[in-house]
Amino acid sequence: MRFGTISSFALCVSLAFGCGDDDGTTDPDAAVGDDAGTTDDAGPMACMPVPAAERPEAPAGCMAAADDYAPCEDDAWPECVSDGNEYVRIQDSISTIARVRGFEEIAELLFDPTSDPSSDDFLMARGIYQEEEGLDSRVVRRYDPHFEVPEGTDCTLEGSPEMFPDYCVGPSTLQPILLDAFMRGIDEEAPARIQAARIEGALLWFLYASTYKEAFSCTTTAKDCDSAYAYYAGGEEARGGIGLARYVREVAPYAHDRAWDGIFAVRCWRDLDDADTATMLDLRDRARAQHDRAVLTGVARIVAERLREVGRTSGDEQLYHWAFVQVLGQALDRGYTERDGDGAAALRDALSNEDPSGVDPGALADAIDATFDCA
Repeated sequence: MRFGTISSFALCVSLAFGCGDDDGTTDPDAAVGDDAGTTDDAGPMACMPVPAAERPEAPAGCMAAADDYAPCEDDAWPECVSDGNEYVRIQDSISTIARVRGFEEIAELLFDPTSDPSSDDFLMARGIYQEEEGLDSRVVRRYDPHFEVPEGTDCTLEGSPEMFPDYCVGPSTLQPILLDAFMRGIDEEAPARIQAARIEGALLWFLYASTYKEAFSCTTTAKDCDSAYAYYAGGEEARGGIGLARYVREVAPYAHDRAWDGIFAVRCWRDLDDADTATMLDLRDRARAQHDRAVLTGVARIVAERLREVGRTSGDEQLYHWAFVQVLGQALDRGYTERDGDGAAALRDALSNEDPSGVDPGALADAIDATFDCA
């Protein structure tokens, strides 16, 4: 059984905010087809709160922030389009969904810690990755607005990724990992599964950076909110999800549920703040912070669970999980450092080891869980 997979499915310039994954005709991220128009303004939806019995139990002592959004609950938000507890699209067609489904197709081919994919598997997976308007077309330019840079920084320009590697995470870090891993896998460098693990970790990191980035660029391109939703949940119905959402739900159901509240918060803000360029930036930042806090907690729990797999396995299977953690663990560094500098330093030091010998993966996992204990 493949680890964390499901059944198969049948240059933007980054100025103040950048352009997004489903932007207009001048953007290569434009949605395809004549159905790419925006939906009518639905306005406030009928209240449809989620029954408490259907929601995951919160960890002990964990409570939502007083100003968090929750669909149709007694919160500090006005009525809005998210109150129906279903994501209401701004644009009918969301091209991002195809990329997340591409991730799932790659997962079916490669992401199995118990066996080595063949060279042909890697060739097919690379073909999916490099499809026109597919994952690679976004990885190569992905920037991460968690990091501040001079206004007008463009990660597609020569020298920018080297100067701002954290911000220009796609071209500086993710694309080199992915292309190198695909090539090594195609060349049958043993054990090939290690290259598959690197691809898995890098693509999940990309999905995490992307859902945050699109919630940011939604300020000037409203339909980027759709891409923020799609990069997390793959366009699935409320409280479900494929791609990153599937991974988070498996290891941290409460964080996944809270991530959906965050998705709804971002959409609610943009419903209330529906000018071409948003002006309610305090509300925007509340919504983005709520979503990001939950998704980061989910990513942290993914890393912690894989660290425990390192401790439970041996041989090439153990090396698969370690290679995965070495990549995705880097995505935690900023948020971990803000919360616990010593814990972040311990994880960085551990990840610098070529193999997990001499590392206490269980202690690292426990430390992550203790720091990211609430979404």
